[in-house]
Amino acid sequence: MLRSFLPTFTVAIALTFGVVSCSTQTPHSSLPLATVRTATMDITPGIEVLTRVALPDGFVPSADYPPMWLQAGQEVGIVGTQNGHALVMGYGGIGYRTARVIAQDGGVGAPDASIVDLAPSPNGMVLALAVANSKERRLDVVTRDLISEGAASPVSNFDGDFDSVSIGWLSEFNASLALRAHLESEAARESATVPDSTPTPESNPAPSPAASSGLYVINLSGVVTTGYMKLDCQMSQLSWSPDGLVAVGSGDAEALPTIIDRGKESCRRINAPTTLRVLDWAHDSKSFLYEETERTPGTAAYRFDLASGAARLVAISSGAAAFVSDDQVLALGNGALTFREAQRAPDGPVRAELALSNPSGTNTEVESLGFNSTPAMLAASKMTYTHETDEAAIATFGPTTEGPMRKLVIYSVAPRRAFLVAFGSVRGILAMSWSPQGRYLAIVDGDGTASALTIVAPPR
Repeated sequence: MLRSFLPTFTVAIALTFGVVSCSTQTPHSSLPLATVRTATMDITPGIEVLTRVALPDGFVPSADYPPMWLQAGQEVGIVGTQNGHALVMGYGGIGYRTARVIAQDGGVGAPDASIVDLAPSPNGMVLALAVANSKERRLDVVTRDLISEGAASPVSNFDGDFDSVSIGWLSEFNASLALRAHLESEAARESATVPDSTPTPESNPAPSPAASSGLYVINLSGVVTTGYMKLDCQMSQLSWSPDGLVAVGSGDAEALPTIIDRGKESCRRINAPTTLRVLDWAHDSKSFLYEETERTPGTAAYRFDLASGAARLVAISSGAAAFVSDDQVLALGNGALTFREAQRAPDGPVRAELALSNPSGTNTEVESLGFNSTPAMLAASKMTYTHETDEAAIATFGPTTEGPMRKLVIYSVAPRRAFLVAFGSVRGILAMSWSPQGRYLAIVDGDGTASALTIVAPPR
């Protein structure tokens, strides 16, 4: 019977509330008084809060896009919807309190269209948008220079209707666009010409290519060019490796999970029973972590090795894992939990634990966080890691008599120390990301009733 962790030894760590250390041997029955509140959580006293800004009325943050640190950390971009329309807000200036609209449906970046996907460039200076004009049956790729206040510029466009659109960045000047054309558009393109890489003036959009499914690479270094790669697989949302050579297609109702290799111009299927969500890539681009997106207690997080094509179990009933190094993985879960137990008692109490493991799983250190969770709650958890300060931010949950309690924990790897940063009843979504230097954590939480951006500096 498989187990989520294969521990060689277990260590209990103290979960610290602000500056007060509390025992981890029993669940914490009373939480500390709070002084600052995000939209849904109380910040633990002693945690430095750089800013807390209410987001626009009716703004619903997106769970698919964490806060974006733009312009070398000088601005934080927040993606969400307002009245059912996509809206990207930017917060910069003193205390990150100066707000502006970066892009929105029917406005900046998409004056006559809807934003279907977006991605900031690696240096955070440009935002790439994929916008769909349903009346003209056209998809435009638009770039927004985040330093200037000028209008966003269309750089390439594609005629037709698309069932899947995924935009990303391969390098500072190369954007990627994965398209899966709608069946009618795909049939129409049989008589169309596949686009070539003919340079076009930067001030004008590239000529409209045929609505072909496949992978496009748009070079933005001065003269815009659009290259095309036809692949023998269905496109879906892509997660690119750090070196920009390999991507994982998450799959959807119409497409299987795949691995795309730009160097070999090939793709292969991932043997998974459901669609995937990539949790993290190793820095050397040789392996990645993923979870099965059904997020039932019987699902798990896995490590996939590109060279061998093998997937190894990392944690049962967990959506929270990250690479600490190319060899070591940090994961939230429970070392004694099995698939059978998770399926049999998804709401049964289990100890929340962190495991630090090597690629083979033969040398795993397991540490208790000092509170109880459940297999279902562990499956809904998430983690983001910063290599600059070797810290993980973990959003997880614990049962209480009043209902599920959300807990935001910061874990420092080297000293093996955890801090409870925020806590509160579960309402709406929570998304988070580290600043470029790993000093600050941006937290976006809430729903259409109230939402906020909060930036904290974890204790060190």
